[in-house]
Amino acid sequence: MSPTAKDKQEVRAIVDKEVYRLLKALAGVKQSSLNKVLNEAIDQYLESESTRELIERHNLED
Repeated sequence: MSPTAKDKQEVRAIVDKEVYRLLKALAGVKQSSLNKVLNEAIDQYLESESTRELIERHNLED
């Protein structure tokens, strides 16, 4: 089931102008939104082996 707006939390980040430009360009090439590109990157980070190990070691999941 897809999360609804009430299931989401806004996150803000400050990035270099060049990083922002590149992310916007990639979103355009993918015919996607910057929000979707950032969510994909966050998902990949959270699924990485080193991050999974930290999550498990510190019991961070519900």
